Amino acid sequence: MRLGWTAALVASGALMACGGGSLPTEPTPGNAPVDVPGTPVDPNAPDDGATGTPVPASPHGLWPLTTGSTWTYRITDPVQGTFRKTVTVQGPERVEGTSTTAVRVHSVQDRSRTTGDVYAEDSFQLELAQGVVVRLREEDFENGTRVRVTTWAPATMKAVAQVPAALPWEQRDVVRETVTAPNGTATTKATTYAWKVVAVGETVVTPAGTFHDAIEVQRDKLDGAGQAKDGKRRTYWLVPGVGKVREEGERTEELSAYDVKAP
Repeated sequence: MRLGWTAALVASGALMACGGGSLPTEPTPGNAPVDVPGTPVDPNAPDDGATGTPVPASPHGLWPLTTGSTWTYRITDPVQGTFRKTVTVQGPERVEGTSTTAVRVHSVQDRSRTTGDVYAEDSFQLELAQGVVVRLREEDFENGTRVRVTTWAPATMKAVAQVPAALPWEQRDVVRETVTAPNGTATTKATTYAWKVVAVGETVVTPAGTFHDAIEVQRDKLDGAGQAKDGKRRTYWLVPGVGKVREEGERTEELSAYDVKAP
């Protein structure tokens, strides 16, 4: 497995490099494995204490990917109003056009009462043993029609999967992002994100209840000079064994119901 991720982890004042190397210049070939920057874990593997693979996911993970898990969010958008999003983990599946298997996560945003549209997304994700989740491919649908496909080389960070052992914790994610339109036209650009765990043990009040052990994670999209872009910051609150309970940024997402299945 080739490591092609540029990352910096800062914990207890010590700097550790994860991955490295130059960015790929071409999209992933049709039958090649996706460039995944680490060792994937199997969210549905039994925790029998055996060594080797597959590695079972932690039951206290911050971003559960166990098959059948569901979350419902209330979204408040300054333009599109208030609507509901439902997220369902559908399970392992081979990523189209590759030889890599990842976890398909399906989400539906029902905007029928605001804009009259239904927006859906299929995201292919993997939890890695180093405590993060990456996304390999996303397919966007509007009213049942696929409108774009986005891939990353290497797979890009989606969330923090485990509570860091110490703060500060930071990571920089440098990827090549390719967006393909329905007619096959593809646009590729280099994209950089900066991730930071801001705090742990926070209390967050949501329609689904009050959580007292949330971690606050900040993600900035950077410009060519390495500076955070205006209006491109997102802040997430993640809870062990539950997942995302709140998100702020371009809009606000609040957890209203969830059912997380055990590994």
